[in-house]
Amino acid sequence: MAGSEPGAAGNESVYPSGGMSAPDLVGELERWLVELARKWERFFAGDRQVSVPPERERAALERRLQELSRTEPATAAERFRMEQLLHRFATHNQLWQRQLREREEARQGAAAARRALNEPPPRPVPEAGDEYRQAFARYLEALGGTGREAPVGFEGFRDALEQQRRQIESRGALVEGFEVVADGGNVRVRARVRRGRQA
Repeated sequence: MAGSEPGAAGNESVYPSGGMSAPDLVGELERWLVELARKWERFFAGDRQVSVPPERERAALERRLQELSRTEPATAAERFRMEQLLHRFATHNQLWQRQLREREEARQGAAAARRALNEPPPRPVPEAGDEYRQAFARYLEALGGTGREAPVGFEGFRDALEQQRRQIESRGALVEGFEVVADGGNVRVRARVRRGRQA
């Protein structure tokens, strides 16, 4: 089995099982960790032969290492070697999980950017004061064309439009703005209304 790639057979049997001495088992697992690390590198590099993360192999190796950690080494040297192996795997594992998260976040960010490019820019919403002043200016201009003067000043004009807006929106419609309508000799201000209850 030495030299086989983790997960190459499509199941966990490629990892060393019982019947091996502790030093031999550690040696085999060390080799498989090296091979698995190379496979993760190929995945993150975009190798088409490793198109999905080798998660099954990683989980299988993790279980074998957990079993190994529950054994009692015969010597201090064996204990040190086993602890080093467990530490290396933990370091690799943290790196792989972090890179997976960053890869997914980058993918989601790119998708959001593409959506934003396809969305039309929001329409600018004028402030209420500007809207009323613009409507009042158009109102005065329309009245001037008829030779008449405004019956109210800007304050009264604004109050009348605000009252009109409140009445309309209390019925569940939305006032999008105001327009000046000249009908013969009559000049009036009409609200542009969008039907449907506001969100």
